[in-house]
Amino acid sequence: MTEQIEKKPIIWWKDKKLLAGIILVLLSAILGFYGKVVIISRFYEPLGLLTGFSIYAFSFILLFVGIFLVGWETIKMIKYRIHHHLKETARRTYNHAKQLPVKGYHYTKELHKKSINKIKKTIMR
Repeated sequence: MTEQIEKKPIIWWKDKKLLAGIILVLLSAILGFYGKVVIISRFYEPLGLLTGFSIYAFSFILLFVGIFLVGWETIKMIKYRIHHHLKETARRTYNHAKQLPVKGYHYTKELHKKSINKIKKTIMR
């Protein structure tokens, strides 16, 4: 018999490895952006350019270490949740947009009835 292992939900604040990986990925994004700013702002200074490239390369190292710590399964799980959320949102938006012409038709029909009734009342007086 094969035992099925239940996937327990990840508790973000209790898993130290996952938390460290997420912090490294965020730090990598911040350092990468800062490295780009240094490269652009000090383009004609060789030392500034070298510093910018070094910071940018270091941010990629942090990114890969963070991804390794987070793990591929967690990344797949996050991608699945994002995909599922987008799919559900798109479905709800489609259904809402599909109902708009019907609601508009009924609203216009009721508005027309009200205006016709007001005209009839003014003519009857």
